[in-house]
Amino acid sequence: MQMKDIKEKNTGLLQPNNASDVPHLDTTQKKEETGAIKTTQSLVVAFVLAMVFRGFVVEGFVIPTGSMAPTLLGQHLLKHSDQTGKYFPVGFATKRNIGPERFVDPLLGRTMPLPTTEAKKIIPRSGDRVLVLKMLYPFFEPERFDVVVFKNPTDTQGLAANYIKRLIGLPNETIWIADGEIFAKKGDGQFAIQRKPEHVQKSIWSSVSNSDAIPTDKLALPHPWQGPPWRALPEKDWNIDGRTWKCDGGEARLLWDNQKMPIDDWLSYNLLLSRRGQEQEPMSDIRVGATIIPQGNALVVGLELHAVGHIFEWSIAGSKVTLAKQLDGDPSSLTTLQFDIDPFRVGKPTRVEFWHVDQMLAMYIDNQRVGEMLYDYGPEERLRLVTKSDKSVPIEEIAGRGGAAPKLSWHFKNAPFTMSRVSVDHDLYYRSDLLQSSATKNPTMSGNEKLVEVGSPAFGTHPDKLAVLGPNQFMMAGDNSTYSSDGRLWGNPDEFVAAQIDTAPFLVNRDLLIGKAWCVYWPSAFRLGNFPIIPDFGSVRFIR
Repeated sequence: MQMKDIKEKNTGLLQPNNASDVPHLDTTQKKEETGAIKTTQSLVVAFVLAMVFRGFVVEGFVIPTGSMAPTLLGQHLLKHSDQTGKYFPVGFATKRNIGPERFVDPLLGRTMPLPTTEAKKIIPRSGDRVLVLKMLYPFFEPERFDVVVFKNPTDTQGLAANYIKRLIGLPNETIWIADGEIFAKKGDGQFAIQRKPEHVQKSIWSSVSNSDAIPTDKLALPHPWQGPPWRALPEKDWNIDGRTWKCDGGEARLLWDNQKMPIDDWLSYNLLLSRRGQEQEPMSDIRVGATIIPQGNALVVGLELHAVGHIFEWSIAGSKVTLAKQLDGDPSSLTTLQFDIDPFRVGKPTRVEFWHVDQMLAMYIDNQRVGEMLYDYGPEERLRLVTKSDKSVPIEEIAGRGGAAPKLSWHFKNAPFTMSRVSVDHDLYYRSDLLQSSATKNPTMSGNEKLVEVGSPAFGTHPDKLAVLGPNQFMMAGDNSTYSSDGRLWGNPDEFVAAQIDTAPFLVNRDLLIGKAWCVYWPSAFRLGNFPIIPDFGSVRFIR
């Protein structure tokens, strides 16, 4: 047989009989299988990265309660006043009796009820959703006044396992809470007041009064409105009926009326919440502000505050700001500081703010600090000043007590002028409460019996029970001190913490820290029908 024939035969063996016998590779199926595999791999990788990110970088939490109000809101009701147009949150607890008579318009006074229709609306809103930076504290030390998320040392495994509070005490410090202020020392040093950073302080002021809040229909009010909590003298020179107040006299004053509106630690958020039977505490840490339009070149504006056993004064005259303080009844103790400013301009609105906070006087003009004066008292001196007690009275007898209501007044020279947005705000106030039975719900370690004794002063609020912190311990407190279960009141740690981490009551060990609260990324949403789905973008904010 010739080679040609063999080749032809071999070739014939390789050829199919017809086109239908040709085997095809299904490329479409291959691509689908490959795509499905890649999608699955991507989802797995994304899930792993998300878990790593959530576990080590950032995690979201929901605020359940009002212990950090009004900085952060837990479950609450959002009430509206049709008289002032203001919305205000009210803490909500399902187990409590909610009668319409309990709702008031806080800017019109604590006895001015909301209309019945609005008061009967009970539509709970969820708490703020916050993002927490978990990778920060392994590399950077926590700072005082950080807002921190951590494991609840009294219940690490329960429904309330995660807490959020403000950090007030650092490792190796001794903390004494006196007259609502935080004092700290290290070792055998002297107690010193702990001042909040400016950006923190600006974020935590709570409104007491604002001249913008006036009723739109006074005849519709359930009882007569008494007007703003300022008394204008002499009356003939003033008109304070509207949002813009006008003074035509040469010399004039505005006196704060504590009967109409006390300056204390009251919060409208707590209208429905338990106050443990306590009265409000008078407060002297306040911010007073107004927008002033002079109608002449020589206007002099001043503010006077009687508090902490002192007379504090702020004055603006020409191109000078003067800050002054003296012991009440002792003119020889007068101390003054002066600062240069640009003088008032005729017809130009100027925002002025007077701060007294954390034993500091400060003056702000158009939101810029132009001067400050510090004064330093320890907790014992502070308590003696606010209670007007001399050294013959044992400090143990006055610890935990607050002072009298502050006296507040504006004074003016060389009017006329107009003023608007006249406001008063108060600072945080850390209360000196007594321990409740919850302090001993967990077993008491030997040696801690006196610390957690029911009915004894709260931790860190009495010279017999100062908060002494170890190398890795922190003290936490809620901004809403009236309604906060925190490092003042917790008591014993749970059995897991006591056995594995730290036996100290009231304190948070470093191993329990989760991270620093960074921002509110999803505030409580508005409702569309029965569904809370409309984002409240106006309340998205950084946490200070």
